[in-house]
Parts: sequence; C-alpha cells; structure tokens
Amino acid sequence: MDIREYLGDIILIIILAASTWWFFSLLRATWEITFAALLMVLSLAGLLVIIHHRIRLIERNITNRERMIRVNLEDISAKMAQRYESSIDRIEDIVQEVSRKVYR
Repeated sequence: MDIREYLGDIILIIILAASTWWFFSLLRATWEITFAALLMVLSLAGLLVIIHHRIRLIERNITNRERMIRVNLEDISAKMAQRYESSIDRIEDIVQEVSRKVYR
C-alpha cells in the first residue's frame, strides 16, 4: 500500500476528525459524547478508506486480466496463423501432386 496513493484520504480524515471534535466542543457536549461522535466519524472514514483500497485492488486485477487476455489472444493468433500456413502448404502440395498426376 503506497502512502502517497492514500494521502488525500488521510488528510480528509484528519480534517473530518478535527471538525467533529470542534463542532461538539462548540455545542458544549461532554467529553464522552464528543469521543463517541469522534469514534463514529473515524470508523466511517476507515470504512471509506477500506472501500477505496478494495476498488484500487479491483482496478489492478482488471488491468492484469486485460493484459493476460491480450497476451493469450496474441499467442492464439500466432498459433492460428501457423496452422493456416501449414494448411496452405499441405493444400499446395496436394494440388501439385494432383497436377503432376494429371499431366502424366
């Protein structure tokens, strides 16, 4: 996990936590209520970071699968071209053999 990839999320979580603490302190709430609200906000932020991480993993997996499919298609294309060439060569040999028999 590259920290630069999630730096924006981390900054927003810090701002979210600080604004939650500030908001509840302005409401003159007890420290228990402020702590509970802060804990809820941090858990929600953590959930969003986990979702963001999973989406990144899915994107990477999709990219890897696209790459694998592309390589496999190129391999299949090369094999098909080789089979096509061998079939053409075999047909040409048969045509030459038939034409030799016809001219005799």
